[in-house]
Amino acid sequence: MLTGKWHVVAFENNLQKLIGKWNAVQLINPGMDSTAKLNQLYIDTIGKNNDAATNIKLYGAANMDSVRRLLQIQFDSAKKMRDYGVKTTSFYFGENGLALLSFQGNIDSSAWYVDSLGYLILDDMNDATKGEKVRMEIVSVSDTALQLKFRDNGDYSIVTFHPEGDRITKKEPEADTWFNFRPDGIVELIVDKETDTANWNLENDSIINIRSVVKTPDGEPMRWNILAIGNDNLTLKIIENSAISKLTFKREGK
Repeated sequence: MLTGKWHVVAFENNLQKLIGKWNAVQLINPGMDSTAKLNQLYIDTIGKNNDAATNIKLYGAANMDSVRRLLQIQFDSAKKMRDYGVKTTSFYFGENGLALLSFQGNIDSSAWYVDSLGYLILDDMNDATKGEKVRMEIVSVSDTALQLKFRDNGDYSIVTFHPEGDRITKKEPEADTWFNFRPDGIVELIVDKETDTANWNLENDSIINIRSVVKTPDGEPMRWNILAIGNDNLTLKIIENSAISKLTFKREGK
């Protein structure tokens, strides 16, 4: 089913999806959330099981309703400050590898890239802290949302971002590209009518091994994952360094 000539009609790239401005909308931190629940329970129950004399002795007040209102105001104020900090955070990832990080209007700059394990790396460019790196797990990224996980001293936070403006990360390829998988184990890679060749074989009906005939005949092959295949359609996932690309093909003549 794979043999034959296939035309690349669309591609997506995980690095391309990050490009642009993202505004934070939500912060989840299990440690902080658990502490907040305990604090709220304390506010709701403080002094309720004591008589007036005991409350005066313990808390210096007999009217615990007033104490609870004051504590609730302080608690709500702290929560609003936390929410404000989230809502005024934005990350901008430029195509040139420069990231602009805005926290409550204060802007910092970093170099950014995705490492070989798929983690987002922010490399501080400021003279005072140059060389410091922040490593974040990309939980998910799509045209509509980005989730990043930060770890700190055994605790972690997951921040959800929404993109600013419309995003189109699935687009037509810039070059006219064809893959011709021949029955003799040769694949022709045709880009704007220029042809290169490589050896190919199919592994477990799900992975295409590509081994360059000229550059690395004895080296490790590239491994292309088959995400979907039909009589007329083919979708491949190609991992190269830290970039993960998804290519969609149509069979010649379809």
